[in-house]
Amino acid sequence: MPLTVITASRLRDGAIVWLSAADSWSTRFADASGREGEVLSQGLVEAADSERAQLVIGVYQVEVRQTPSGLLPVSTRERIRAMGPSVRPDLSYEPAKAGE
Repeated sequence: MPLTVITASRLRDGAIVWLSAADSWSTRFADASGREGEVLSQGLVEAADSERAQLVIGVYQVEVRQTPSGLLPVSTRERIRAMGPSVRPDLSYEPAKAGE
């Protein structure tokens, strides 16, 4: 099973959020917790609870890979969601990682 992180959109303002190791939602991809196996299952339960409580909507898993500088989404779409627009680096959520 691939390494994944859990993401959703926050209902209050539509911000993209990532489930952290503390099972709380963060707008920073760097806080996202890579999960697999039982830890993933527990995270999905927490995410479903957050969705039922109307804190977030559209919960899903994103496949990631471990790099020397941290987790990186495998798909280009998810990299853009995590890091911000690719055409305006000044609007990025997080600094671009060299060589990636």
